[in-house]
Amino acid sequence: MINILILIINSLYLITGIMEFWLAPKVGPNPYFGFKIGYTFADREVWNRTNRLMGKFIMMHSAILFPTALVSNFLLPYTLLLTIPLIAFIPFGIRYASILLEMKGAKSESVSYKKIESINLGYSWSLSPLIFYLALILFEIITYSSLPEIVAVHFDSYGNPNGWSTKSSFIITYSLFSLISPGISYLFIYLGKKHPMYIHPGKMRFSRDAILKTTILSMNIMSIIIIFVYYSIYVYAVEKIVVPWWWFIAGTLFLIFLPMGYIIHKWKEKKGGD
Repeated sequence: MINILILIINSLYLITGIMEFWLAPKVGPNPYFGFKIGYTFADREVWNRTNRLMGKFIMMHSAILFPTALVSNFLLPYTLLLTIPLIAFIPFGIRYASILLEMKGAKSESVSYKKIESINLGYSWSLSPLIFYLALILFEIITYSSLPEIVAVHFDSYGNPNGWSTKSSFIITYSLFSLISPGISYLFIYLGKKHPMYIHPGKMRFSRDAILKTTILSMNIMSIIIIFVYYSIYVYAVEKIVVPWWWFIAGTLFLIFLPMGYIIHKWKEKKGGD
C-alpha cells in the first residue's frame, strides 16, 4: 500500500513538472502555479525561461525517482530523496531568474529602476511560527513522563506499527524535525526585510506581503499537522488507539488549498480595486 501512495505522489510530482515546463509559460505570471518569485513576476520572458528550467528539473527528478517509487515500502527514504534535491535546486532557480532579469535590464536603456521597500509584518504574523513550535515543545514536555520507554513511531497504511524508537530519541528527533516549518517562515520574514525582491509580486495585482503571508500561513498549518501527528503517536503509545488517518489527509488538503485560496482572494481583491 505504501508503494502505491509513493507512486501517486511521484505521478503528481511529474504532472507538476509538466505543468511548470509547458503550461506556466503559456499562461504567464499567475498566483495559481509556477515558479512564483519576484524576479519571475517582474518580466514575462524571465517567467517563461525560469519555469521551463524548473519544469525540466522536476520531470527529470521524478523520472529518476520512479524506480524507488515502484519498490519502496517506506515513505521516509522516498521523502528525503524527493525533498533534498528539490530544496537544493530552488536557490539555483532563484539565482537563474535574477541573472536573467539583470541581463534584460542591462540591455534595455528604457528600464527605470525603483527601490523595493522592505516588507515588515505585524507581531501576530511574525510571532505565530514561534508560538506554534513552542506549543509542540510544551505538549512534549507535559506528555513525556507518560510515554513508554519504547514508542511506535511509524505505521503502515492499515495503522499497524512497523517502526520503533526510544522515547528520548523520538522527542529529540521530532523536535528538531519540527523546526523546519518555523525555520522556513523566518527565512521568508528575513527575505522580506533584507531582500524583498525575492518575494515581491512584481506586476501581479496583489498586495506586496501576500506571498510572505501565504508562506507563513502554510508553515503554520504544517506545524498544526505536526502537532496532530505527535498527538496520534502519543495516543497509540499510551492507549493503543489508532487515530483515523483521514484526519491527516484532511489536514494535508487544508494545508494545500487554504494558502492558495488566500493568495487568490488577495489577487482578486487587488484586481477588483484597480
